[in-house]
Amino acid sequence: MILQPINPNNRLSAEHALFVGSSGSGKTTGVKQVGVIKATDQVALFDPYHDYDSLCGREVRRYTSLAAFARALFAARAAKGCRGFKIAYSPKDGANAKNLEAFSKVVWGAGDGLHKKPLKVIFEELAKCVNTSGAARGAFGEILTGGRKFGIHAICIFQRGQEVPKTVMGQCSIKWVGRQQRKQDAVYLANELDLPVDKIIALPKYHYLMKKDDHNIGQFDSGKLKKLAA
Repeated sequence: MILQPINPNNRLSAEHALFVGSSGSGKTTGVKQVGVIKATDQVALFDPYHDYDSLCGREVRRYTSLAAFARALFAARAAKGCRGFKIAYSPKDGANAKNLEAFSKVVWGAGDGLHKKPLKVIFEELAKCVNTSGAARGAFGEILTGGRKFGIHAICIFQRGQEVPKTVMGQCSIKWVGRQQRKQDAVYLANELDLPVDKIIALPKYHYLMKKDDHNIGQFDSGKLKKLAA
């Protein structure tokens, strides 16, 4: 059974983001540094390999039990004062489709379009947990296609664009691209995200291109990550 979010609010804007790059390109560092997460945000993390001990200077509370994670998340969302939090689910058996869907069901049920703060949701190791490059299904698909009106902002992290559902590419309004190791991966991302392939191919480690919804066709930002900070 999938828990249901409450209070749909079509006035909310789309804030999903993707971070794609080869191993060591700086994706997780990028999430911490380019402004998609703040210390005061309410954040749920699917973090199977313990990549986050802290986030934006705040300790990450970690649970290996889905039930304990769900209790902590719903209690934090319901608490007075709307304080920020960082709560992670790190299943004992790691990154797989079953664990991603179970996490997504909990997160989907925590959505509330009238909550004072959005729920930002980090999906690490996404490519290891999905079974299709077509449309995303289940609760994860619901978050991507319907999460906006319930105040859920998905942050999807993966290495190769071909390995994740096209729904991710289509629904994310913020697109961060790091170094690619293969030309064919760069070409795929250039075509899907409308970015210049030569710029992607030339990216050194820790450099990135970033495209947002307010950019016109052909526009993007570029930058370099700082030394890793929590």
